[in-house]
Amino acid sequence: MKKAKLKSIVSCLTVSAFLAGCSTVPTKTDNTDAASTAKTTETSAVSTAAASSKLSWDKVNDPSLKGQEITVLVVDTDGKIGTLFKQFTEKTGIKVNELAVDYNSLYGKITTAALSNSSDIDVVEMDTIWAGQFLKGNIAEDLTNVIPADVQKKYTQSSLSSAMFDNHLMGIPYYSSTKHFYWNKDLLKKAGYDAPPKTWDEFREVSKKLTTNGVYGSGWAWKQAEGLICDYVSMVYAFGGNMIGDNGKLTVNSKESVQTLQYMSDLINTDKTVDPASLQWTEEDVKNAFMAGKIAMMSNWENMYPDLNDPTKSKVVNQSDVGLLPGQGNIVSSSVTGSEGIAIMKSSKKKQAALAFLSWIGSRDFQVPFYANTGTYPSLQELYTDEAIIKADTTKSLSKIMPEFQYGHNRPNAPGYVEWADILSNQVVSGLTKHQTPQQALDEASKKIDEAIKTAAK
Repeated sequence: MKKAKLKSIVSCLTVSAFLAGCSTVPTKTDNTDAASTAKTTETSAVSTAAASSKLSWDKVNDPSLKGQEITVLVVDTDGKIGTLFKQFTEKTGIKVNELAVDYNSLYGKITTAALSNSSDIDVVEMDTIWAGQFLKGNIAEDLTNVIPADVQKKYTQSSLSSAMFDNHLMGIPYYSSTKHFYWNKDLLKKAGYDAPPKTWDEFREVSKKLTTNGVYGSGWAWKQAEGLICDYVSMVYAFGGNMIGDNGKLTVNSKESVQTLQYMSDLINTDKTVDPASLQWTEEDVKNAFMAGKIAMMSNWENMYPDLNDPTKSKVVNQSDVGLLPGQGNIVSSSVTGSEGIAIMKSSKKKQAALAFLSWIGSRDFQVPFYANTGTYPSLQELYTDEAIIKADTTKSLSKIMPEFQYGHNRPNAPGYVEWADILSNQVVSGLTKHQTPQQALDEASKKIDEAIKTAAK
């Protein structure tokens, strides 16, 4: 995870501007099985099939591409990624013009280019919550039938599913990311535990014993923002729920969703084992509280090390460990994905050269130095046993981080997600602050989201 997931995104009004006539209702996608997710699906749209036919995976190494130039829009605030792109040029002769931006500028530049049908940008970084928008908004090429199924299967479940919407592959998996479970070993040992909780029932009981002497059992990014939705989605699936109902539509007030919000409310209001500042915290705030020894457990992204063991920043040096987030019942673990993809703009005039770039992004040639230079976890599954990656793992956490990637679940990434997330986070906060019961809060969320979907579809 190379950046915090508390994101301010372009207003849904901008989204609606180029989605007129497009369905804003998500359809059910199985994102828990990498093999099924990787399965090539037939595309009914003639325009998609025609566009795909112009791209050939067999020609990504075609020497005739040498001398072409492509422009790549990515988040790269320190220039490390752009430096790696030079290796692609050296290998292929295709020049890369990097357009580096901060995250909050990324989506605006993409939508501006899409609205104007500009061919100035060929390749773009795609957050997981944009996959549906990229498909239904006709922003990016559908690569489902372009990238072979056997190639798709090489990527981690987290990274592959994050680049998909409704079984359509909208980009090459860029990196792997989910939230993970961190705990203070010393505090758990003092409370009488030699291992972290494996279920959310156990978590609740452990939290009660850990909350003492000014230390809380846990802290969370439960400010009304994307971090809250990430934790909420993760728990809904842990309790056996699904954000997409059997009817193929977004469902936010299922019994499992209500159970999840009730559980979260009980932790902070009844048990009082959650630091109350969590309602104002981002993931970075949670990390800081954990490093200060103020909380014993947290859910956070995979980039917490080496800071947790840096004596200039942390008071819990060598006291922490990381592993699977708790599950419930027969569910081993459940997390939320934060992986991203790299996509080809529909308006690009250099699509075959762009596809060659995507092929390289998804290869060992890029993934190994990407991890070594930035600490960003590979999307290629096989690299987790690669000697070069293991050697670059200075935090010695690779083997503990990787298993969670198979338990990642997407946030509903259909068109309109931005507005749904804002409505849902507002109502989840209402349940957490006891302004409404969990049932009332989520029933109102369902009603407001349905209204928003109907309005956007007009």
